[in-house]
Amino acid sequence: MLKNAAITLSAIALLAGSILATPIAQAATTHHSTPKPIVLKVLYMNQAGYTTQVLRQMAAGFHQEYPNVTVQFTFLPYGNMHSAILTSAAAPNAQYDVVLSDLIWTGEFAQRGYTIPLNSYIDADIKNPGQIPGAVWDGFKIGGRIMAMPFLANFQNFYYNKKLLAEAGFKSGPTTMAQWLHQMEVLKAKKIVQYPYEDSWTQAEGLVCDYVRTAGEFGNGNLFNAQGKPVMNQGPALQALEWMHMLYAKGLANPNSLTADEPTAANAFASGQAAFNTNWTFVTGIMNDKSESKIVGDGVVATFPVAPGTNPMTHSASISGFQGLAIPANTPAAMRPWAWKWIQFATSPKVQAQHLHSQWPVWSTVASSAAEKRLNPSWKVYEENLNAVYNRPAVANYLQVSSIIQQYVHEAIAGTLSVKQAANDMVQQIEALN
Repeated sequence: MLKNAAITLSAIALLAGSILATPIAQAATTHHSTPKPIVLKVLYMNQAGYTTQVLRQMAAGFHQEYPNVTVQFTFLPYGNMHSAILTSAAAPNAQYDVVLSDLIWTGEFAQRGYTIPLNSYIDADIKNPGQIPGAVWDGFKIGGRIMAMPFLANFQNFYYNKKLLAEAGFKSGPTTMAQWLHQMEVLKAKKIVQYPYEDSWTQAEGLVCDYVRTAGEFGNGNLFNAQGKPVMNQGPALQALEWMHMLYAKGLANPNSLTADEPTAANAFASGQAAFNTNWTFVTGIMNDKSESKIVGDGVVATFPVAPGTNPMTHSASISGFQGLAIPANTPAAMRPWAWKWIQFATSPKVQAQHLHSQWPVWSTVASSAAEKRLNPSWKVYEENLNAVYNRPAVANYLQVSSIIQQYVHEAIAGTLSVKQAANDMVQQIEALN
């Protein structure tokens, strides 16, 4: 898989003064001046990302700024979030004023009108949007419309155990796919570990992430071409399927990977059972925690091995897991200014800088701050992998597409279908959706 204070009243006054002429600011100022109690309903997950404790700390800071506003959270497992948002969208009045929006829902929410574009709010109130990397913004853009404000900049890193590699005769981790394969083969041949690599290949969303990232390592993680056609049966996407199956068939990837989720794979790496793991930023904390890890001091955070010519700027290829905060379309007009105020507050550089221990910030200025560098010695690697991310397909029927990808990638890895047959079937099934 990174402290708590509020935005000062003087800063709010300056901000309000600079944009007072806008309807958004006028509405927010009007509500700010009234003593009427306001309950702002926010939907967030209790599975990953910022913890419930951190969110409540943020809400306490917001309440200090706006004493008449109380943030009321509903926390759900990630798997229940999408259906909860759809249920709320179908109601006459929104059950939530702000919702956590995964980037994979951006296309659907935009096309079906479940959430509103935030461009006017962002143009008025976000002074330095360029300080959020373009790759992060892209996760929430559809045809120029920004459907959520970036909140969580999660992405994957490449992890290896330098002690195990040294036992195999390697002084450093791999930088190319060929080097990575060679190191795994030597580790296995010398019986240093039975299975050099473990990943989260259970038939779930995480498998799509690993597939997109692996395709990226071979040169292009886009599973659809510029005309919107699926291309899993050709080029890097096909190479990725062949690679994943080969690792499984040769016993280089633990067969448990087919049923493992991300925490399971992370724990295998932290226990010393695997020399390599590709996973989200949370692994950094686990591998360095003496209460959870047997490899403290031996785990290394690195950029991803790639095929020759891949991403010459960063020489890496990662996958995004970005999440944003959005305003449902049926949020009452009177609540929208307050919904935006909460979004602006929670996503601000100042607030994110107070919680560096929890998550990688979306703001590049905060990510490269002295505080982050002290807290995370691997910050430069994080930055390089963030700049090398691919996003999963931004299609309105993403959940159906993802389900098909999960099925056929899983079958290709396990060998229940040949790689080519699985790839062709995957494309045909996705094309049949339209």
